[in-house]
Amino acid sequence: MLKEYLSQKKELIEKELQKNLRKYLHPKTLSEVMYYAVMNGGKRLRPILMYMMCDLFQRSYDNIKDVATALEFIHCYSLVHDDLPAMDNDIYRRGKLTVHTKYDEATAILVGDILLTEAFNIIATSDYINDKNKVNVMSKLSEYAGFFGMAGGQFVDIKSEHIKVSYDTLKYIHENKTGKLITAAIELPLIILNVNQIRKEKLIKYSRLIGTAFQIKDDILDIEGTFEKIGKKPSDEKLEKTTYPSLFGLKKSKEILNEHISEAKKILKDFENNNLLMELTEYIGKREA
Repeated sequence: MLKEYLSQKKELIEKELQKNLRKYLHPKTLSEVMYYAVMNGGKRLRPILMYMMCDLFQRSYDNIKDVATALEFIHCYSLVHDDLPAMDNDIYRRGKLTVHTKYDEATAILVGDILLTEAFNIIATSDYINDKNKVNVMSKLSEYAGFFGMAGGQFVDIKSEHIKVSYDTLKYIHENKTGKLITAAIELPLIILNVNQIRKEKLIKYSRLIGTAFQIKDDILDIEGTFEKIGKKPSDEKLEKTTYPSLFGLKKSKEILNEHISEAKKILKDFENNNLLMELTEYIGKREA
């Protein structure tokens, strides 16, 4: 059931991404690089979570489809910049050459800048969100993508290379660099759908648990994964990054991962129509890529 759902929603999301990308015609080369950066594969987990929120509350996808596109633009921008020589210096992403490797570094920086900027333009010009919710969504998204979220987490991550950091610092990195955009994927639809505060808080807690679980699993895959499955060469050891396995060992890291998954599933029991989210939560802990 989940496999079919993920496939269907990924196709739907990618149609929306392509529809938006068709707006950018000139300069032609820049348009091509944007397309390459966005349409180079990926699970589309964050926008899929947004669609799942609509299913959970039995609401139309029209409510969130523009924000889902915007969030995926921001995620793709973060990957383009994350791969740059000044950061992780990766040659491959999802089994393909990274943007700066295939094109050049300056173009990669500009394409990342454009994807971030255009994400907010997509929300601002959406016909499906009222003005009050546009302000609330853009405010929350800028918080989660910027200093108090992903960018702040990335900064601490870079400054933590080649040194051993504390568990508190590692948690900060994971909760911000990876976790905040996953929380955005849950919280932004709840804002648009006007979900009551108690239910919203429960699902935000759920998002934080799966966000941390997702990153712990990434740390594990950096050791156990193969290029064929994860689409890139492991980099954590090369950069001497502190990870859950480097702090706790592989066995304990897997136990912590399972604890987060179990706690997340407990929260979902308070909601009807939760079958797909339950399956997705399991998938996050067991994925191979």
